[in-house]
Amino acid sequence: MVWSFARIRNELIALGAVEHVSLSELTSFHVGGDAALMLRPQSYDALKCAIDLCRQAGFPFVLLGRGTNILASDDGYDGLVIRFDTPLHPPIYFGTHVTVCCGMSLMQLARETVANGLSGFERLAGIPGSVGGACAMNAGAYGGEIKQILRHIRVYRDGVDAWVDVNDSDLSYRKSAFSFPECIALEAEFALSPDDGTAVSVMEDCMRKRREKQPLTVPSAGSTFKRPAGHFAGALIEQCGLKGYAIGDAQVSPKHAGFIVNNGHATEHEISRLILYVQQTVLEQTGVSLECEIKRIGKEEPKCSC
Repeated sequence: MVWSFARIRNELIALGAVEHVSLSELTSFHVGGDAALMLRPQSYDALKCAIDLCRQAGFPFVLLGRGTNILASDDGYDGLVIRFDTPLHPPIYFGTHVTVCCGMSLMQLARETVANGLSGFERLAGIPGSVGGACAMNAGAYGGEIKQILRHIRVYRDGVDAWVDVNDSDLSYRKSAFSFPECIALEAEFALSPDDGTAVSVMEDCMRKRREKQPLTVPSAGSTFKRPAGHFAGALIEQCGLKGYAIGDAQVSPKHAGFIVNNGHATEHEISRLILYVQQTVLEQTGVSLECEIKRIGKEEPKCSC
């Protein structure tokens, strides 16, 4: 069956999708053109129905959490952006276990679990993404990572909605078996521990370090590059004299060279050129290849190894 754009558009609008939404408003980089359609699902069924419709019609779609590690194309996205950033139910506690909707804010969950006397999320409290995004990339910081506490996850994969056990091999550094497009994470169950009295102080200390060391007051997509084996990306970039280097309004942060920031009106093209320049310079001067940690929506930039 051949689906017309008008038909798939009407079906998605019936589910609550809206047209011509700026990706710059959906991402922490504040960069990007318009998405043809955007849907914030109000139920798991609506989310799965939208995915099924797009797959049946061969219509492009992408899953977006809170948009905190995304670089969107200046040309926008000619498909459906599913913005899964709304918790469809409150966290469910059972002893030291908590089950949450993957649309929930990771920061909110971390602070709530610590307030409830549980330990496990305190080192992750400053990560600004969604729970689903954290599971999809095994988010981590200051010695803590999702892999340490994720026990079961509900995924929608190949038309099947099911809870699965999480195995040690499913997650590694910034990699996960539960990432889009292979599957869509719907809910997650975490195994935490009773607070030994240090969770609040550890969380506050991690938050203080973030404020002191990271450029939190300007738009960015978080750490731009993955940590290369045996090195730190920011240190390598600074070693090459690139701290503060800019192309247009895209700049290697003067505060932390591992971040590229938007100083006002940066474009995706400027950011991509700067990423490429940093990668080439670091490779030439140190022999180390830097791999992007951020993800892309829309037109790809083949010159940049993101």
